[in-house]
Amino acid sequence: MDARSQAGTPPPLSPAEWRFASTQRAGLYGWFSRLYAQEVTDELFRSHFADGGFAPFAGLAELGLAAEVQRLDDAVAALRAEQLPRLELAADFAQLFLLDGTTSALPYASAYAGKDAASPLYGAAEARMREFLTARKLAIQADFREPADHLAVALAVMAEVAEKDSGASDLPTAAATQADFLRTALLDWLPHFVARCQQARPRFDVYPALAALLLGFVRADMAFLGDVGGGAGAAAD
Repeated sequence: MDARSQAGTPPPLSPAEWRFASTQRAGLYGWFSRLYAQEVTDELFRSHFADGGFAPFAGLAELGLAAEVQRLDDAVAALRAEQLPRLELAADFAQLFLLDGTTSALPYASAYAGKDAASPLYGAAEARMREFLTARKLAIQADFREPADHLAVALAVMAEVAEKDSGASDLPTAAATQADFLRTALLDWLPHFVARCQQARPRFDVYPALAALLLGFVRADMAFLGDVGGGAGAAAD
């Protein structure tokens, strides 16, 4: 047994393991992104909120997020008991994410930039995201008319990057780069957004529960990337 094993350092991932993990992570980031991008459509409601539980996120319980998954399952069960559950969820989406920042939880990084921010929208965080998109040769879909620092954009970028990096040959560098993006584009404001979701108190607990699960997932992913990258995520909050 070498010194790394004695110290409890996880063994390096094989390329196949990295590809599998990257595909799973990309799928999860994509699901989260779609749920924050717009009000839930009929199709998305059937696939994510119909009988059978919140299946896409069931595997997150294995990451130590069993309580967050159960909270979301309970919230979805309560929602399904309503006569018009999708419309109820749409109303909660509007209350949480489409109103002014004093009564809702705006899903923009710029909205949490602090009291010195010149504007809650189109601030420095939005410019940084546009620069990242340009550097990665990525673009926001034309029909998504929101600032670049919208939560759904950052999550979609992570989905895209995780998928593209699934075949990377230098795993520590790929993991460290992804961890740096998570730290700067999400984790410096996501906890504040999640706290606002808990305070806003919509009729149903679906979106507050989803926000808590998202934060837990991102932190777990940072830990995973830190293991692969040799400590890249160790300093994440």
